[in-house]
Amino acid sequence: MASDRIKLCFVVIILLFTACTQKHEPPLQGKWILEGEIVGSSPTSYWFQEKGKVVAPWEERVSHLRSSGTYEFISDNHIKIIMTEGPFRGITFFFEIVNLTGDNMVLRGSIQDVHLKRVTE
Repeated sequence: MASDRIKLCFVVIILLFTACTQKHEPPLQGKWILEGEIVGSSPTSYWFQEKGKVVAPWEERVSHLRSSGTYEFISDNHIKIIMTEGPFRGITFFFEIVNLTGDNMVLRGSIQDVHLKRVTE
């Protein structure tokens, strides 16, 4: 009986330690569309999916430009997007997440800030 309690305490401690040490990513999963203008050749929307997958742009009206790839956090507020398929294939985008509140996100790229709005479908 005492050994069962020790085992249970050990499991609880491991779970607490794991929960406290995991990085919590900002809630950017979902579909985002550009608000305003963009300079240069860059997607006008991003669909951040589970397990680090991204589709850009995801909109039907620009489906001929649809690319897909992966994204990962390289720090708490920086992401790297690597396009592996489609017209943007081979391009890597680096962004700083300047603002992510509710349905608005601002990504700072090397050329300009990209203002995006979350789309709910």
